[in-house]
Amino acid sequence: MEQVERFNVRDLIQTAVGSFAGALMFSLTQEVEVVGDSIGWLNVFLIFVVSLVAAFVIAYNLGVRRLKNKKIKLALHFIPVRISVHYLSALFFSALNLYILGINVASTPLVNAVKRIVVLALPATVFGSAVDLLDSQKE
Repeated sequence: MEQVERFNVRDLIQTAVGSFAGALMFSLTQEVEVVGDSIGWLNVFLIFVVSLVAAFVIAYNLGVRRLKNKKIKLALHFIPVRISVHYLSALFFSALNLYILGINVASTPLVNAVKRIVVLALPATVFGSAVDLLDSQKE
């Protein structure tokens, strides 16, 4: 495969910084804790789906810009890799932000901890994906 569709270290760092910033802004409020403890699993699933759809839209836009008229096969590899990296980065940095800020995810029941992390992963996914998209405009 060509270099253009690979997810390189620079892309990973940009996504990590965007995910960290997106999660940090929302983890400073207690709303993540309140919402995470009060919503049901259907809402958690819907937040997960919205996160993936947002990452898909941004990755598709990024893919169209970078791949231009290349084969659709490249795009089918490009987009799922981007979405996976964006969402996994968002989950990691959401949990890390909650831990660093003293919102004890470890001392809460596992169910509530997972809900809080998924709720916080939505803005982290959008920010991480957007940073990746903004950098593609320079190319």
